[in-house]
Amino acid sequence: MQAVILAAGKGARLRPLTHTVPKPLIDIGDKTLIARALDALPNAIDEIYLVVNYLREQIIDAVGSSWNGLPIRYLIQEPLTGTAGAVLVLREHLRESFLVINADDLYNRSDLSVLCRHSWALLYKPTDDLKQAGALVKDGRFMGLGTSPNAVCGAYVLGQAFFDAEPVEIHVSTHREYGLPQTLATLADRLDIRAVQATFWQQVGTHEELSAARAKL
Repeated sequence: MQAVILAAGKGARLRPLTHTVPKPLIDIGDKTLIARALDALPNAIDEIYLVVNYLREQIIDAVGSSWNGLPIRYLIQEPLTGTAGAVLVLREHLRESFLVINADDLYNRSDLSVLCRHSWALLYKPTDDLKQAGALVKDGRFMGLGTSPNAVCGAYVLGQAFFDAEPVEIHVSTHREYGLPQTLATLADRLDIRAVQATFWQQVGTHEELSAARAKL
């Protein structure tokens, strides 16, 4: 199975750290975010794609052309058009089902292994707060997005039908972006998309989340 790691963003909420260092190269303990993302990939993965843009030369130099014997290929997302836009960059390169994860989220390898047992799947984590765009889950199936305590963790197994779906535009202040979970939700009524509950998940998008991640690890 192929894996896609989304690592193109500017990490604006982590400035000034990200003025000179791309977010995937920020240290969490003794490893960078991107190293932890790569280490979390399950045994089912045999090829890796990194979608890059901002300060990409640093990421390419740090990661190289392989990881633990697995080939790594880089694609540039230009312009930055959101998570669904990043996956669409890979239309001609992906076959059958494939794993997608965020470079700036921390996952358990075992959770991603469970995710990869399915042809279509989404990782979610119950929280104490209601999310406006939370995962709606029924009998282990992803039913769409809505008010729910289930946070979408940014890890998915997608199939080729994703490339035929109309990407869903999400609201951003300065440019047009397309959301991956929002686009996946449009397929939920006709595909059996499994909902896998995460045992661990930590976002690293803000200074507060960075501090929390470093404290945990």
